[in-house]
Order: sequence, then structure tokens, then C-alpha cells
Amino acid sequence: MTSGKVAEQVFEAPVPDPMLDLATMLAAVAGIGLAFQVGHFAEHAIQFAVWILGDYSNVCGRDTPWMSPWVTEIVRQAGTIMFPAADARRQMMMGMEVLHLIGNSIFLISLGCFYYCLRSKWVRWALYVEGFHLYEHLMLTLTAYFVGKPIGLSTLFGGADIVGSREFAVGYRVAWHFAMNLLPMPFAMIGLIEHMRRGADVRTRCGRSISIP
Repeated sequence: MTSGKVAEQVFEAPVPDPMLDLATMLAAVAGIGLAFQVGHFAEHAIQFAVWILGDYSNVCGRDTPWMSPWVTEIVRQAGTIMFPAADARRQMMMGMEVLHLIGNSIFLISLGCFYYCLRSKWVRWALYVEGFHLYEHLMLTLTAYFVGKPIGLSTLFGGADIVGSREFAVGYRVAWHFAMNLLPMPFAMIGLIEHMRRGADVRTRCGRSISIP
């Protein structure tokens, strides 16, 4: 084979599509983020179930939001590291709010990557719901830091314990966040199932298509 033919074959070799690489990376981020959300949702689901059972759960009463021991320890350590001069109550409050803000940011980013890959109206609805949920956690975190009390829809703007008992305040917030963690997940799953049934092309931002078998 002559050197000219070798050079011709080299130049004619297919060039890796950078958009395919980007799509693959974003799909991996979406998968990891959604797997994280499954664990996050499980924590909220058990918390809600424990509150419903109340004293029958043999864990805690309805006046205390349940958290798994390892999550409680992570919250405590995060609060101690971020606010070493604060008292234990403020450390736990801020640790919980900041970690929830981070966790919901991860979920929103994963949904954004998911939407980039699928361009599904269902995933877009999941983004809307989770975007609102993240906004709520941003407000809870900011008010907890500056006012000393989390204020938002999930706390009836700080008045849940005034409207009802401590049990009502805890139950309202637990149920609110359980619902908001649950709602985006069916939308995302419907979008994925719909896409798999279609076997459609995944559109990229440069207007080209990646064929998905």
C-alpha cells in the first residue's frame, strides 16, 4: 500500500462526535443524580410513614420528624463544621437546611441533563416541579440563617406551629416534602418509558440526531 493511500484512509477515518461524548457524559450525570434521588425519596417516604404511624411506629412520636441515624449524624457533622460557634439546635437546623438545598440541587441538575438527552415534555414538567421545590429549600435555608427560623410554604411561612399543634407543624412539613420529592419522579419515568417505546432520535443542540436503538 502506498503512503498516499495510507494518508487518504487516515483522513477519511470517522472523527468522534464531540456531541455524542457530551450526551454520554450528561446521561451518566443524570443516571447518578436520579439514583441519588431514589435514596433521598426513600428517606422522606419512611419519614412520612413513621409520622402517619405515630406512637405505633415505636420510633418517635408525631411531634418529631424522623431521620435515619446515619443521616442524623451527617446533619450534625455538617452543622458543626459550617457553624462551629452556634448552639446545637442551630447547628442541626442549618445542617438540615443546607444539606437539603444541596440534595435538591443535585436532583435538579440531573433532571436538566435528563431533559438534554430526551427533550421530553414529561421531563420538562419534572424540571418545573423540582425547580419550585429547590426554590422552597432556598427560602428555607436563607430564612433559617438570617431569621433563625425556616420560612416557606412547607412551614406555612413560619406559622405552622401557630395554626396548629407541634404535631400538625411536623406532619404538614413532612407531608409537603414527601409529595414534592415524589411528584417529579413519575414525570421523569414516563418521559423515559415514552422515549424507549418510540425508539426516537435524541436531538442535540447542533441540530443533528443520535440514533438510539
